[in-house]
Amino acid sequence: MAKRSNSSANDPTDSVRASGAGAGETADATADATAAGVGPEDGGPLMTIEELAELSGVAPRTIRFYQGEKLLQKPERDRSDGRVARYGPGHLERLRLVGELRDRGLKLPAIRNLLAEGDASTRVADWLGLDESLRGSWGIDEPRIVQRDELSTLLAGAPPGTQGAFEDAFLLVRQGTAWLLPNPPLFDLTLGLIADGVPVDLVLEAGVILARSLSKAATELIDLFVALVGQGFGRGIDTSTLVNAFRPAAGDAARMIFEQQLERAINDLLNDTRRLAKHQSS
Repeated sequence: MAKRSNSSANDPTDSVRASGAGAGETADATADATAAGVGPEDGGPLMTIEELAELSGVAPRTIRFYQGEKLLQKPERDRSDGRVARYGPGHLERLRLVGELRDRGLKLPAIRNLLAEGDASTRVADWLGLDESLRGSWGIDEPRIVQRDELSTLLAGAPPGTQGAFEDAFLLVRQGTAWLLPNPPLFDLTLGLIADGVPVDLVLEAGVILARSLSKAATELIDLFVALVGQGFGRGIDTSTLVNAFRPAAGDAARMIFEQQLERAINDLLNDTRRLAKHQSS
């Protein structure tokens, strides 16, 4: 991965997005875009940067930024005036491709790496295939927006400061005059524990511990899954079928293993009398 992680921080596309990237474009059509060249060999008319901006919906400033970030090919130079840059159909397709990848959540350094190495069309098609198969496939409910009145109803009876604590823990994210619930079931579970008398700080700290440990496990499991697929595991079966086969078992296995580890941790505590005495005296 290219070491330019600060690119997105200065990315003008945060305010000017590539509107030409349609959500309905197929992976094949998108992959073909990366193979498109520039200049007369494109078989299409050359354009000024203003004309390219009008067709693509991407501001000239952003087009220049993409060139500087090596996301967009260099333009041709006008034969009659070398100071004028000319763009071809390949530039237009590349802008649409970058816009689609951005809309799918890929950061600029990752897009640059995807387009720069090896057969770009194949790499993009492979990435889009994994994106379709893996993202959102593990049973997480869609985020939900709630207005002030609904949020007040949800938090009715909760201790003062609960809303602020939830925002600090990103269980709630302000969206202007509304709030986003990134994970509604987790929000409801946390609120239920608080309603049952468990202190807010204890519930949220437990969540931090679980997230920290499970994040490492999730990363390693996905790496293992992708590596096995790359080595031929499930050959002849598309990735989405494999994911759907594993998905029900993933939650059950995680619950069983976690319960087993809790039993182990409790047994270790009861056998460590010094540690037990320390907890009881504190």
